[in-house]
Amino acid sequence: MPPKQVSIRLTLMGKHHRHTLARCSNLKKDWIIQVTEQASQRLLKNFFNRSLGIVMILALALLVALPALIYHHHLRAYQQESLHLLETFIAKELDFPLGELHEPSPRAQRALGNIENFLAYADFVEFKIWAHDGRVLYAFRQREQVGLQFDNARLQTMLQTRMPHTEIEDTRDHENLDLKKFGKLVELYAPIVHGDKVVGAAEVYRVTPPFRFLGSHIFLVVSLSFLTLIMLHLLLFGRFRRAVQTVVANEEKLGQAYQSLGMSYVATIRSLARALEVRDMETEGHSERVVALAVHIGRSLELPETEIHKLVIGAFLHDLGKIGIPDDVLLRPGELSADQRTIIETHVCKGLEIIRDVAFLQPAAEVIQFHHERWDGSGYPHGLSQTSIPVAARVFAVVDVFDALLSERPYKQAFSFCQAREHLAQASGKLFDPQILEAFFQVKEEDFHFLLKQINQNGIEDLVNAAVDDLLYRGFGHQSA
Repeated sequence: MPPKQVSIRLTLMGKHHRHTLARCSNLKKDWIIQVTEQASQRLLKNFFNRSLGIVMILALALLVALPALIYHHHLRAYQQESLHLLETFIAKELDFPLGELHEPSPRAQRALGNIENFLAYADFVEFKIWAHDGRVLYAFRQREQVGLQFDNARLQTMLQTRMPHTEIEDTRDHENLDLKKFGKLVELYAPIVHGDKVVGAAEVYRVTPPFRFLGSHIFLVVSLSFLTLIMLHLLLFGRFRRAVQTVVANEEKLGQAYQSLGMSYVATIRSLARALEVRDMETEGHSERVVALAVHIGRSLELPETEIHKLVIGAFLHDLGKIGIPDDVLLRPGELSADQRTIIETHVCKGLEIIRDVAFLQPAAEVIQFHHERWDGSGYPHGLSQTSIPVAARVFAVVDVFDALLSERPYKQAFSFCQAREHLAQASGKLFDPQILEAFFQVKEEDFHFLLKQINQNGIEDLVNAAVDDLLYRGFGHQSA
């Protein structure tokens, strides 16, 4: 695939491009603030919707369950009240031998008469008196059962334990038609004691109070419970919103820290490059030229922006390891001996060592480590060949040699633009990647000189700033993901 035609005038940048790049940089600096604001709004919205949904579900559950719970509680109290009424009646009216019911004595007759009053007074619908042996001695409604003996397990248990028994009985399936019409009834058993002896038991049925789903008191309790849930929801939402507002309030500080960090990174990179140029004045301006040209070729090849930014940082710091090379070797005016060449070649490892513990400089590692590798495997330090060499290093190798050819050295004259191009063409497929050279050869001499002019006037701060911004942007973005 042929390289894309990219005007070198857009690599650095007319004024409009610089402003556009600055706006992009500002957008990246604002990225954390925007993400935080969006996340805050999303959190508040989700919290409000979900918590309100939970409140509504709880409210509906209360609306359904609370009336039933209140009714159940009232029904238990109603059972205890009924039992108390029965025990009071027994103690007052049935304290006599139950045998007197066969031929009613005056007190037995009085007691039987009071049973009717008792039933009418408290909504009782049936009253039975049982003998100790399970015979029915008296029945208000089911009179046909009087004199009959039944195997009543609940009666026998109550007589043995002397403990009253109460339960809710659904009489809709009851065999007695007189009780069937009353629906659910409270059934009560209580012992009849004469002296210290249990002589029998009383069994009564009482009409249960009707269940009103939204009676006045139930409605009041449900309303108060619902209001409590709403207030709790608003309280929790208020606290959550204040917590989110605290996060949002720190956005500006975070953005300032982000910008300060970026400026520190740029200053670090420029200081490292300047330190090398101070030692070797012959390389002055080399970093700016190779950065700009490498970026142009990278964009011609349509490399991803991540690779472009590797080129920027790596090109700026490619010879960083030369700081550790002795002056008598680095600044030697003539050609180097084999031993001196070996020493010079160690600048690759020294450069990697310098940036090893600096996380934000790691994108420069590929260019630093591999920019002296060659397409045919004749380079150093690893002897890599062809596509095993990272693409950023292959691009930079071309522009690094090209700029060196154009520069005058004590041991050689500076090449002309055409001579340098011819030299590179002869090394195509040997020292350099042919596809990258094809992209490089699209650069015209007048455009190259325009590039140099722009570097002298504007520098390459925009490229470096954009690369550093991208490193920070991707770093923060990776952490947030």
